[in-house]
Amino acid sequence: MHMLDKFNFVFILLALPFLFANNCSKNKETNKNTTVQQEQRIFKFVVDRNFDYSANTSKYTIKEAILKDSILTLTIQLNACKDDVVDLVFNGNYLKSMPPKAQVGLRFNENNKCENNIIVRHYNIKELRYQGKTTIILLPGWQPITY
Repeated sequence: MHMLDKFNFVFILLALPFLFANNCSKNKETNKNTTVQQEQRIFKFVVDRNFDYSANTSKYTIKEAILKDSILTLTIQLNACKDDVVDLVFNGNYLKSMPPKAQVGLRFNENNKCENNIIVRHYNIKELRYQGKTTIILLPGWQPITY
């Protein structure tokens, strides 16, 4: 083998592991993103005609509410664990105003194993819109959200 050929051969042998390692880390990042998206569960809101939205408002605090498209993302501080059921509940009665208003609240069983825990929940509220028109969503302790 020629001296230049040997140099190229050694260079290629040394460079291959770095190329494969870089490709591997890109695949890991892709897998991480996919996993995060799979973990983001989207819940439907619950309609319960007997629900009093103000009944347990002292048991939770809404830290953040973001509405994007029809998904309402709530960051909530409460006595519940990550996997506990936390329902967004609407009693079915719209307040007579223009635009109409829908008062909603949270229903859950307190879990003392996770006191003052902060969790994030995503709710599809598409069907909460009054007759497909602009609707104001009223959450306890949070500013009205125009939907």
